[in-house]
Amino acid sequence: MRRMKASELIQRYRAGDRDFTGANLRDASLQAADLNSAVFRWANLHMANLYGADLSGARLDGADLSNADLRRANLSAACLDNADLSGAQVTDKQLARAASLKGTIKPHELVPHPGEEDSASILALRQNDLSKDDLSESDLREADLRRADLQGVCMAEADLRWTKLSEADLRRADLREANLRGADLFLANLANANLRGSRLHTADLRGADLTEANLRSADLERANLYESGLRGADLRQANLQDADLQHADLTEAILDEADLRGAQLEGAVLEDSKLESCNFRGAKVTDQQLAQAGSLTRAILPDGTQHE
Repeated sequence: MRRMKASELIQRYRAGDRDFTGANLRDASLQAADLNSAVFRWANLHMANLYGADLSGARLDGADLSNADLRRANLSAACLDNADLSGAQVTDKQLARAASLKGTIKPHELVPHPGEEDSASILALRQNDLSKDDLSESDLREADLRRADLQGVCMAEADLRWTKLSEADLRRADLREANLRGADLFLANLANANLRGSRLHTADLRGADLTEANLRSADLERANLYESGLRGADLRQANLQDADLQHADLTEAILDEADLRGAQLEGAVLEDSKLESCNFRGAKVTDQQLAQAGSLTRAILPDGTQHE
């Protein structure tokens, strides 16, 4: 079977397809992907990157998961009967949550599951440390900062991969060049935050307030921006490939030269937005939505033609 690209899988899953029986996903990069209840029976997931993926309720019986990265993946109620997990990076705690493990080939060595007590990144951010104004270049990976008050804090170039920041107050925070890959920013307040050049690949920004935020040149590929508020945000030259922008408010946002290939924009508000030289090839957006824009000069439309 031909190899399936990760982007194709994600697109099909979002369209409602759940059956990927026998799919060849060898080496696929599916970090933090939402694959709840998907069927991967006898699929080739050898060396696939499934770090942080949601595989709860998934059918993985007979799947080749050898040498796959399953760290922090959600395997709750997943069926792993006869699956090959030799060499995979997975913990005993994760496997204990699976629905069935009959005939499963387990790794010779399981990855130890880190607790909060031995996580340096979390220990470094106990409440007493959150009062610091400068956390630039800090290693904050996987820290739990839900609902934290981080207004105006400088976290430029900080490592915030997989950090829990849901409902955090990040107004006016300096996050330039920060690595927020896979971060949970659900309902976070990022109004007027500086995210220029930050990496937000696969980040969860559903419902986040990004009003007038600086996201220039940010990497938002496959980020979930569903119902986010981006009114007046600067998204010039941002990478928004395959991003979910459904029902997002992009009123007066600046998106000149942004890459929106394959992005989902159903229900998004583009009133008075600047879309010069944007690439919308393959994006899900209507002519009526684009007609709301303030400017579309030289933009590549979904069908590949260029707007005059």
